[in-house]
Amino acid sequence: MTPALAEHSPATLSAVRDRLARTGRAQLHGLLTESYAAHLRAEADKPDFNVVTRRSTGHVDLPGAWLHSLEPQQRQALGQAVQTAATEDFQYLFDNHPIFDMAEAGTAEPVWADLVAFLNGEAFLTLMREATGEPRVAMADAQLTRFRKGHFLTEHDDTAEGKNRYYAYVLGLTSGWRIDWGGLLAFHDGWGNVAEAFTPRFNTLNLLKVPAPHSVTQVALSAGADRISVTGWLRGV
Repeated sequence: MTPALAEHSPATLSAVRDRLARTGRAQLHGLLTESYAAHLRAEADKPDFNVVTRRSTGHVDLPGAWLHSLEPQQRQALGQAVQTAATEDFQYLFDNHPIFDMAEAGTAEPVWADLVAFLNGEAFLTLMREATGEPRVAMADAQLTRFRKGHFLTEHDDTAEGKNRYYAYVLGLTSGWRIDWGGLLAFHDGWGNVAEAFTPRFNTLNLLKVPAPHSVTQVALSAGADRISVTGWLRGV
């Protein structure tokens, strides 16, 4: 299926731009045509995901096949170690399929290679420059992410030296999400409070200015679905 944007009025883009200027965060609902968004959601169930987390040496990608080869007690010990590390340090646990890196390497499935090309095409980048008011946006990297029960991402601000990140984005691909399932994109204030939180919504693009402290709250054990998104950064070159 050919990637396609939905129509967005100047008034809608102006409202997003004004909210970003005031708060550093905003949502653009109905980013894609409904048919294309539904196509991406269906395809998102098919890839082999890695499990990503941190160890003392930094980021690690754990292939799903390797995790399934572990004994139950080994998987439990690994999970406990990750949770313990999150008590004091920056930590995360979720699944990813690195579609941008795979597209660059020529190994991405056609649906994801097409999406990466679309996200770096003039139509999407022009829309992002209009929505953010940032004329230096020149590219978008991307990964497919899946937060399952117990997954989380602790406080961080997306700063990465030399990456020229202007805005982070999260395109939701899960419908019917409930607030009490967790997985909220939470924005932190200077007093240790949640200033605001965005609930995952299907075909809604969340934008947040870099740097800004935020987290993804842990997905509850009672969650009735996986939190699936396309995430990345709008960057300069």
